[in-house]
Amino acid sequence: MASTRDDHGLDPVPQGQRAAVILWTDDTAGAYAELTASGAPALAAPHRWLDRLLIAWTADPDGNPIQIVQRLEGVPGGR
Repeated sequence: MASTRDDHGLDPVPQGQRAAVILWTDDTAGAYAELTASGAPALAAPHRWLDRLLIAWTADPDGNPIQIVQRLEGVPGGR
């Protein structure tokens, strides 16, 4: 939970059953823009993480967080 709060600026729910859906894509910024334009809540805009991923956060209709992830090319661990 510390990473969720400290690295991504989200406020995780510490108790109860919650799920996070992780979606891998080749275009995090485009997917995030499309989802938020369609009404999905904007939890955290696309940002670099661990210097090899681009991630963003939105939520499903029940409020469960959805992480959109893209490997960055040209960095170790990327493509």
